[in-house]
Amino acid sequence: MRLARLQLDYAPVPAFVYEGKYLPVSNILAEASGSIGALVSRTDWANLAQAAQNASGWQPLEGVSFLPACDPTSRIFCVGKNYADHAREMGMTTPGGPAAPDIFVRFPQSFVGHGGTVEYPKSESTFDYEGELAVVIGKAGRAISREAAKDHVFGLTCANDGSLRRLQKRTSQFTLGKNFDRSGALGPTITPLTQLPASLKLDLRTSVNGAAKQNGNTADMIFDIETVIATISAMTELQPGDIILTGTPSGVGAGRTPPEFLNHGDRIDIEIEGLESLSVTVAAVDVLPQ
Repeated sequence: MRLARLQLDYAPVPAFVYEGKYLPVSNILAEASGSIGALVSRTDWANLAQAAQNASGWQPLEGVSFLPACDPTSRIFCVGKNYADHAREMGMTTPGGPAAPDIFVRFPQSFVGHGGTVEYPKSESTFDYEGELAVVIGKAGRAISREAAKDHVFGLTCANDGSLRRLQKRTSQFTLGKNFDRSGALGPTITPLTQLPASLKLDLRTSVNGAAKQNGNTADMIFDIETVIATISAMTELQPGDIILTGTPSGVGAGRTPPEFLNHGDRIDIEIEGLESLSVTVAAVDVLPQ
């Protein structure tokens, strides 16, 4: 049993997803709001999921639009160069990669949902893919210890940290290159942590137009999920519905010889072991960045 945000009757609706069908959470929990964060922080997921599985009213997912697996108010923290092989391919010469988690942020408006279209300015020729594991926070916390970090995680989902490399490298900050509207993707569903292996050593693969580009494992992160949560929560109280993108393995377009960037009409597929796969198409749009 997984959780998703779906577009139903022109409104965002949290819904259970199971074996190709969906059920609005409000069918089980009448007071459920449209917020993923509010839902995962206030309910006993195991009991809620059991009630949903036994309920009537399930509908086929065919034709239903997925929204990004985050709230419009979610804070989205990202870890840069969190795999040593990716750090090397991007030109970082420090042995082993960064000395501390390299944190930057994305905005919710920079994501689309599964089956959607990621966008880039047609004047830019360096639009890149980055398949990533994303963590969904389910319990608020400040100064969380590594030992308690997983207690604050509701679940995991797939992400594409779409990047405009020219803009990313134009300044010392990643903000412009990582926040073009609808340039990334998140979803399709959130898999509760309780349904995943405790080690969280998960295979991660990204393909473009069916051709394999990235093939890694989350065990190769320089800074694991627990360390990243401890680092971020020492700065700010994490809130239910916050998202953490944990970095990407090697194989991105900018790291290839010659570089291989995305083009209008391309298809990106991101597969992470134990999660539902994320698929989007690529479109060039008429916006001219400075």
